[in-house]
Amino acid sequence: MHHIAFWLSLILIFMIPWENGVTIENLGTLTRAIGLFAVGFWVFSVLTTGRLRKPHAFHLAVWVFVIWNIVSFFWTFGLDETMQRIVTYAQLFGMTWLLWDLYTTPATLRAGLQAYILGAFVSIGSTLFNYLTGQEAYAYSGGRYTGSNLNAVDLALILALGIPVAWHLAAPADDGTKSYGLRLINYAYIPGALFAIMLTASRMALLAIIPAFLFILGTVARLKLSSRVLIFGALTGALFALQPYIPQSSITRLSSTGISITLGDIGGRADIWRTGIAVFSEHPLWGVGSGAFRTVVQFNSVAHNTYLSVLAELGIAGFALFLIILAIAVYHAIRQARWDSGFWLTVLMVWAVGVFALTWEQRKPTWLFLTLVVVSAGLSSQRDESTLRPGLVRQLPRGSGLGPGGKTLPGHDGRIGAGGTLYLGKSDEAEDTISLD
Repeated sequence: MHHIAFWLSLILIFMIPWENGVTIENLGTLTRAIGLFAVGFWVFSVLTTGRLRKPHAFHLAVWVFVIWNIVSFFWTFGLDETMQRIVTYAQLFGMTWLLWDLYTTPATLRAGLQAYILGAFVSIGSTLFNYLTGQEAYAYSGGRYTGSNLNAVDLALILALGIPVAWHLAAPADDGTKSYGLRLINYAYIPGALFAIMLTASRMALLAIIPAFLFILGTVARLKLSSRVLIFGALTGALFALQPYIPQSSITRLSSTGISITLGDIGGRADIWRTGIAVFSEHPLWGVGSGAFRTVVQFNSVAHNTYLSVLAELGIAGFALFLIILAIAVYHAIRQARWDSGFWLTVLMVWAVGVFALTWEQRKPTWLFLTLVVVSAGLSSQRDESTLRPGLVRQLPRGSGLGPGGKTLPGHDGRIGAGGTLYLGKSDEAEDTISLD
């Protein structure tokens, strides 16, 4: 049952980067339908098997945040909008717990990250198709393209988040144990995503990808010299080959990023942000209600800034809860091994920069990556607990619970096997072994 639920979760993650690509009448997007089915089947498997992983402090913080959104129904300025947002947050909370319960090994975590990259390729392909057929994004001035029925700026950040993920999957080590086919796909994702981002002409995404490329440059030393030359030669060649196909209108718009910031315009968002600050100043403690921002402004728009959106809709209290969730994610990113820590901090930084121009507190990619940070930290903690130096094992006092006949080390499901080997782990999971010789 859990195995089926895991595969459903992979399908869900695969669909997140192109979640608006297919819609179902009276139900919404296909991604939403798959998500509901995946969570429902997972709940059924939990009830039938009686297996449920103990929730993390992260889930408690998310749950309190969801409760605050529910409570805001009593003072909201938009009843329908708040009710819709409450339903969305309830579904997202289910997704966070599903991922925590099912992703319990490094292999499952890598599978989830790989599913995201493969799904992002769908949006890249859709964007390229629209570009080649001349279907410009209707909501913008000429020369901008998008795909999968996504807003161009949303798409750009979805693809930007995938850049450090693709590098992390492709180049963790030069040990030859990873699938060469998947490594090639992940390396190819980087120039493909960058080209698609250029087609969206999203200036905020151009800033968001800076941490991703700093991460790549800072970790390239993990590869052999021959691999560095080959990979960077291929990536550079691909970028030079694609450069002539970038529309001049996109280049012109992207080159105006500095001017737009200097003038305080930010693509027209500055006026919206000033209005949002005014809304917050009028309702500082409680906010105007979850999802109700657009009902209290004249131009019927979202805040176009995740931090300001949460602050205006949920007040200081709700914003503090949101910051606690982010702080938990950052804390657990820092606490991991150097390679994993650098990767997750990069992902969080790409997200943090990108959502300055987007209202993403209710979007699936936000909660997907916040959850996977905590999942990865849990795996690092398990590895730390199960790594014992042989010398230390020998010095364990008599009666510690480690010995022949199936006696275990406290806190571990361990046993002594032939050859003096201590086996750690559950019977239904891959076992880590430590030699006692």
